[in-house]
Amino acid sequence: MKRILLCMAMTAMLLACTKDELNPDSKLLGMGGDTWERTELDDWLYHEFVVPYNMEIKYKWDPYEFDLEKNYVPVDETRVKELMTSLKKVWIEPYEKQAGTSFIKKIAPKRYVLVGSLQYNGTTATLGFAEGGNKITILDVNSFDLKDPTIVRRILKTAEHEFVHTLHQTVLYPTEWQTICRESYTGSYNSTPDSEFGPAGFVSKYARANPDEDFAETISHIVMNGRQWFENYMTSVGADGAAKLRAKENIIIAYFKTIWNIDFYETYDGAGDGLVEITQEAIARL
Repeated sequence: MKRILLCMAMTAMLLACTKDELNPDSKLLGMGGDTWERTELDDWLYHEFVVPYNMEIKYKWDPYEFDLEKNYVPVDETRVKELMTSLKKVWIEPYEKQAGTSFIKKIAPKRYVLVGSLQYNGTTATLGFAEGGNKITILDVNSFDLKDPTIVRRILKTAEHEFVHTLHQTVLYPTEWQTICRESYTGSYNSTPDSEFGPAGFVSKYARANPDEDFAETISHIVMNGRQWFENYMTSVGADGAAKLRAKENIIIAYFKTIWNIDFYETYDGAGDGLVEITQEAIARL
């Protein structure tokens, strides 16, 4: 009797469906159903990123690009060009000037997904993430505004941070990096006081999460804030913290030069045209 009732229920459900809903040729988003009309913005992205760097910039809403358990906001398309222009000037072009266009084509991830909002995780928020060296997701695009330097630096710094992950995922930093602050890494970094991370040898609270995040945070902070900022910061964290930060700096300089042939601060002839200097000049021109 139960089997009969179940069959009747299933038959009723099928009859309730329309012919179109059962059509096997119906298209779904991401499977042939996303038929966007090409716009002026699409043409601009094509000529600025696809042609020279083979980079795909995805700003149209596609829920399958994200964690389905999180809430996100689609991108305000009026923010895209301003953001991507700034990213090109502050992130891509400094590396290009130091290492050449072939470096960007070879090393930089090929897919960039833009999201309007942050990703909230309880009491914390994710600013962006890199996946396997192939994709970088940039969050909080709708907040980008050149009139707000704090927001601009935060979002551009996040892009730099995620690119550094691509670098060390391609060629790992020296093992010595992991030993400098071995005892200070913690999964509960967010609950530790702000006064602790500097004297422990870190540039931020998040850098205490693990050696990979420490590497990305240290480099992105120096690149986005400048060499003088780093020198001033080291004088503020005490002798022990400064010694650890200086040891990390030496590894970073050697890593960029030895692995990528990039002068982190300046060329060996003393010219101030290293990656950090070029980036600082680009930020000043925004």
